[in-house]
Amino acid sequence: MEMNRLMRVFGVSMVGFLVVVGLPMCSFGFWADNGNPLCTAMGDQYQSTIASDDAGGAIVTWCDSRSGNSDVYAQRIDALGAVRWVANGVAICTATGNQGYPTITSDGAGGAIVTWNDWRSGNNDVYAQRIDALGAVQWAANGVALCTATGDQVYPMITSDGAGGAIVTWFDRRSGENDVYAQRIDALGVVQWGTNGVALCAATGDQGWPTITSDGAGGAIVAWYDARSGDDYDVYAQRIDALGAVQWAANGVAQCTATGNQVYPTITSDGAGGAIVAWYDARSGENDVYAQRIDALGAVQWAANGVALCTATGDQRSPTITSDGAGGAIVTWYDYRSGNWDIYAQRVNGWGVVQWAANGVALCTATGSQYQPTIALDGAGGVVWIWLESSMFFV
Repeated sequence: MEMNRLMRVFGVSMVGFLVVVGLPMCSFGFWADNGNPLCTAMGDQYQSTIASDDAGGAIVTWCDSRSGNSDVYAQRIDALGAVRWVANGVAICTATGNQGYPTITSDGAGGAIVTWNDWRSGNNDVYAQRIDALGAVQWAANGVALCTATGDQVYPMITSDGAGGAIVTWFDRRSGENDVYAQRIDALGVVQWGTNGVALCAATGDQGWPTITSDGAGGAIVAWYDARSGDDYDVYAQRIDALGAVQWAANGVAQCTATGNQVYPTITSDGAGGAIVAWYDARSGENDVYAQRIDALGAVQWAANGVALCTATGDQRSPTITSDGAGGAIVTWYDYRSGNWDIYAQRVNGWGVVQWAANGVALCTATGSQYQPTIALDGAGGVVWIWLESSMFFV
């Protein structure tokens, strides 16, 4: 049996938890014990991601198989743990073919913009849709195309453009290799950077898993893992301005080129025009979690090849990140140090110094496996985590 859990934590200096649980700073049980359901429709709901609603709650999007296809739905939950839209969520896209891997950002007006992979053409393309604070979709039915180029475009990631629209990045096989592209869409659903987007990196070898954050000036900073060296995957980043012009060295700036693979980066703004990037890192022979800060000009700020957030025994995987609102970041991941997948987190300040217990603080060590965590600020001084939880029962 699988379920999604959401934890709300008040005060980023505290560690406090689709089902929803609250942990206030001074008392327990702010939301229902064992969580508040966002969707219990027939079929599976999975691949959930989350954004603040800018009012103390959150908007969550997910893939949904209630129709027999994979579609995209969303639901808003308020600060008191009550769902605000129709039961089991609002349909974002139910077009022919499967839609997958939705991601979400705030639209700055209490609603959100969602992007996803879309198979309606028989090819993986990238689409987006805006939904307002009341749960009404704002753009064309089933979304607006951001890229329908030849070859697959997959795993889109999104950030606000600060003006009611969004910037989306993805990896793109129009050249026959995996490259990194981006597109901006305005608040009215009009694409801004030409047909099928702008190349951020088309270096030799594959580039994968791009992740994105706002640069605070209408553009974005994107990080990805990169095989241009031919030996191992490294982590690179690029900044693109509001007009779609890249700002740093052609094909990006290295964040980490240590021995072993560095993969699946995640990124957040540092609040000063730069970004903090975290990834999982095999330089030790196991998968650990590292991070690096890069400034607005593309210069790395911390130790060469990053600072360790967790090097505990066993693998640590799939870190996700959010700003701590004070120039640093909070990173969460799933962790096998106990022989079971659990959820851990660590805070790092703007100078690259970890703030919580060595190797992170446990958020969930319940029976069964917890994995694929993600994290967001709630807009009211707190933090919300969401993860997938699996338990197995034998009779």
